[in-house]
Amino acid sequence: MSILIYLILGLLTSLLFPPYFFLPLGFIIFPLFCLLLDLSRKNNSNLNIFKNFSFFGFGFFISYLFWIKNPFFVFEETKNFFLIFLLLIILLSLILSFVFTIISKLGKNIPIIFLIPFMFTISEYIISVFFYGFPWFTFSLVISSNEYLLFSLKYFGTLISSYLIIQIFCLPFIFFTKVKLKKEIGYFSFFIFLPLIFLMISNFNLKKNNLNANTIDLEIFQLNFKNDDKSLTTEKKLNTIINNIQESSADLLIFGENNFPYLLDNLDLKFLKESLKENQVLIIGATRFESDKYYNSLINITESKVTYFDKIILVPFGEFLPFRDSFTFLESIVGPNNYSNGKEERIIYLKNNISYIPVICYEVVFYWKLLNNLNYNSNFIINITNDFWFGKYIGPYQHLYLTKIRAAEFNKPIIRVSNNGISAVINNKGSIIKNTELNNTEKFKHKLFFQENINFVNEHLILKIYFFIIFFLINFYYLRKNV
Repeated sequence: MSILIYLILGLLTSLLFPPYFFLPLGFIIFPLFCLLLDLSRKNNSNLNIFKNFSFFGFGFFISYLFWIKNPFFVFEETKNFFLIFLLLIILLSLILSFVFTIISKLGKNIPIIFLIPFMFTISEYIISVFFYGFPWFTFSLVISSNEYLLFSLKYFGTLISSYLIIQIFCLPFIFFTKVKLKKEIGYFSFFIFLPLIFLMISNFNLKKNNLNANTIDLEIFQLNFKNDDKSLTTEKKLNTIINNIQESSADLLIFGENNFPYLLDNLDLKFLKESLKENQVLIIGATRFESDKYYNSLINITESKVTYFDKIILVPFGEFLPFRDSFTFLESIVGPNNYSNGKEERIIYLKNNISYIPVICYEVVFYWKLLNNLNYNSNFIINITNDFWFGKYIGPYQHLYLTKIRAAEFNKPIIRVSNNGISAVINNKGSIIKNTELNNTEKFKHKLFFQENINFVNEHLILKIYFFIIFFLINFYYLRKNV
């Protein structure tokens, strides 16, 4: 019976995330979590905790990540392998349940009200970095549809925001059980005291900054090239691109990931340069070939110069096959050649010292790998992608909302251009200013307004350390109390 309850709780938890956002459910799910885990902990049944949360994880991930099966159905020769996606679901479920069991054991003296959000946050972090990492699972996503709540990403970052969201969902447990009500609320207040002070000081300093405003006229092209459309020849694709370039009067023209239809083995591209008007910049995704290596690249083209950025964070089993010599039977899914990791710095300069951060596809979810000392002060982010692989329903929307929280966290506008949608201009607060519809052929112009917005990414590390210190101090206090 408990297995069924946890499985259902997992399914219901996925409804907190995009594209559903049934947030009131959180105030039912998490107090129930607190109650169930409290009972399991009192019975000292670590095996039951592991078993129950394995089923919770399976229920959650099978619903939340069900779209991962879609890439197998793009080509006829890969359809028979679609059940492989279950291996990822099972792996993630086991990681989550293992983390929950260990933390429950180590934190047996910590009040449940603190333990549950800590468990989920640590699970989120470990899943993000384990093996090749899959930071698609973050509770920060549940507030990504609310522009008034997205401010927490700017000041607290992804992990701390996730913790605070789950902590708030757990609060009804205090009032329903009425156990040590005053003390639990006191500790909760102490837990968030420094972050709130930090928020007020940061906001005050932000308002004092003299921000210089800039604008740039851009045009986004969502070509909706379909990978399985055999009637769409490479020549037709190229003509479509050139026609769109010639008709545009924008300063910055942006196409999606891998929209350039030919393998790019040199950077001459004279025919594209000649299509540009004076001072125009063209950005397009391409597969680049150099020194017997393939790269997934963003190409930045002006009348006189071509620069590029090669994707650094590649998709395992999508852009390369780990241990290829041992898994040759999977070559029909990945293809005969691996893409290589890029070495170029993640920054591209435009005129007047304006710069942007190039991000390709799902790189945008790796929040700790995108900013560095070189691009920390860049003006905006350009994210090109092709969500054709993600299906028609859940996947593309999750990818879009993950991009929204990155804009808020980095306090930078993001121009998102997807081959098939959803393309969007997202401001530095995480709000969508303009967007296309999924699986439509569309284009639109927009005057991008951006400032020299400061961000608090470095300060997010300080807050993480603070939360860990407070957590272990509370654990130490309760441990001494129970000795």
